[in-house]
Amino acid sequence: MWNSEAPLKLLQSMPAQLNIQNLKNIQQTIDVDKFENSKRLNRDLCGEYAPFCGMCDKWVKYPCAVAYVKMKQAEGMEVEIAASAYLPADAEVEEEVAVEEKTDKKCIRIAIAKRKS
Repeated sequence: MWNSEAPLKLLQSMPAQLNIQNLKNIQQTIDVDKFENSKRLNRDLCGEYAPFCGMCDKWVKYPCAVAYVKMKQAEGMEVEIAASAYLPADAEVEEEVAVEEKTDKKCIRIAIAKRKS
């Protein structure tokens, strides 16, 4: 039922230590396929969509992505989730971009997690 190739291909293109943006990208890939299958079957497939649903922790920001990575780790894939990528489900991620100076310095993106009030 689920497209196992798309998230695997994406995960293989990522670094061995995943950050919050990597998890967000994996989550979006999974969400698209889960939505299309839910629409086709006329019901929400959350919790029964894929083999990794049993590892789901709804208290993290990107539950499908984290569960998928945990499944791949159990299968022997060498991939880690950075501690900074574990955010509570109610955390908001804001991105700030440093202003690039006229030197050869690179622009750095910084993600800040905030709890909803």
